Amino acid sequence: MVVASQQPEPKTVMFPVDKVIVSEDRQRKELGDLQSLADAISVRGLINPIVIHEDGRLVAGERRLRATMLLKQSVIRATIFERLTSVEAELVELQENIQRKNLTWQEEVLATARYHQIKVEDLRVPWTPLGTANDLGLSEKHIQRVLRIAEALRAGDEEVMGCTTITGARNLLQSRAERARAAAAVRGIAIAGGASVPMPAIIRAGASKEENTQAAMQAMLAPVVDEATDTALDLEDTSDLEAQLQAHMEEERAEPNILNTDFLEWADTYTGPKFDVLHIDFPYGKGYTGSRTRKTGRATFAPRYDDSPEIYWQLLAGFLDLQDNLAFSVAHCLFWFDMAYYQQTIDLFQEAGWNLAAPFPLLWTKGYEGVASDPRRRPRHCYETALLFSRGDRKLVNLDKDHIECGAGRGNDKLHLNQKPYKMLRHFLNMIVDKNTAVLDPTCGSAMALRVAQELGSPRVFGIELDESSAEMARYTMVRPLDEILKEDTENFLNTLKHHEDCNCPRCREGKGQ
Repeated sequence: MVVASQQPEPKTVMFPVDKVIVSEDRQRKELGDLQSLADAISVRGLINPIVIHEDGRLVAGERRLRATMLLKQSVIRATIFERLTSVEAELVELQENIQRKNLTWQEEVLATARYHQIKVEDLRVPWTPLGTANDLGLSEKHIQRVLRIAEALRAGDEEVMGCTTITGARNLLQSRAERARAAAAVRGIAIAGGASVPMPAIIRAGASKEENTQAAMQAMLAPVVDEATDTALDLEDTSDLEAQLQAHMEEERAEPNILNTDFLEWADTYTGPKFDVLHIDFPYGKGYTGSRTRKTGRATFAPRYDDSPEIYWQLLAGFLDLQDNLAFSVAHCLFWFDMAYYQQTIDLFQEAGWNLAAPFPLLWTKGYEGVASDPRRRPRHCYETALLFSRGDRKLVNLDKDHIECGAGRGNDKLHLNQKPYKMLRHFLNMIVDKNTAVLDPTCGSAMALRVAQELGSPRVFGIELDESSAEMARYTMVRPLDEILKEDTENFLNTLKHHEDCNCPRCREGKGQ
């Protein structure tokens, strides 16, 4: 334990419990399970004494003090330090809490930052993170990261506060900084310290299918970099850069943000600002002709578009041919598709320079929903799939599961025949969309994906829709109260469950095994 060299030798005494003074600005806020600690003390006694100032102010050991109070003991064994300065008291408390792991990672970060600040203000000579690192027996790089994370915690950054570990908070801030730098670089915004250098792509252009799959698997299963040897992941404050980026993206915005036209015709002549994320939900090529009408209570329409395999491949090939008009050199694409076209779709994307983020598709399972094309020979198909591609090395915004179960709702409950639910879209888009993201949906349907992106903070969303009625519905979705959308999402799922419980149609009887 590091304390002032002139500090007298501490003494240990039995001190009155009711004379111990506990300040309100203690490092530790969550005391945990005091009853278990009290039970242990009642059996073994207090092994480690609390630490107090000579006037009774508590320095370290609040959990032991509170547990002793639960046992209604009048005295407690305490080590008294005389003339402890505020810096020395902060260090004693911090070292003891870290050694006993009594702090949450958030509390440890804030306590370390507070100790560093006290040293800065208390000493007349300049104090650096290296000094704090030496005092606490930690690396200078770790202290630098802790101070950056503490800034985010003090600013009330909910994403950082919600991380489960300090490593998660570090990775979140680092990825955020890298995305901001990449988004600024592709827009030509000057970056202090020079332009960022893209990381090598996971998938090599021209590699075989086997090599591509193996490389993606290795990237997914690679061990976490040891923090002690990691020299690349320095955290940086990108607040000034992000302010410039936000102003730039505000200038990129277009009105209206839903255009009723043919996507390929529009993309062929488009020369406007490009996009960081593309959410693409082309017709799956399953032969649907759009002949069924859906009544929603707000509109009655039959979206008209060709759903043949030829149209699927034409749209995909057209997009990849025109991608440089639409996507920045560092970008993500969330692409919905049918598993019948899995390998062919991946091959086309990779030939066009996109990297497959993972060899496994994202899965949206629909609960009771699904198609039974041959009830006597095939299981009901109850899920849809998407692939996540990247250009360059754009980092994820948030880490989450590659699967979600969420009811789609019955046709009559939806504003658009093929509308995907808000909850599901938010789950997947939350991994790639933030306030520094411009989003394009070239066949946007009801525009639910764009509305989700907007709610996730995207300052610029843009959609193309061929069907005139769907385009009108998309514009309504973009201004519709969010509570209505969320309520409808929930009601659709409940209605689906109730329908399958109560209905006696052949489909539902078959689904219930009758």
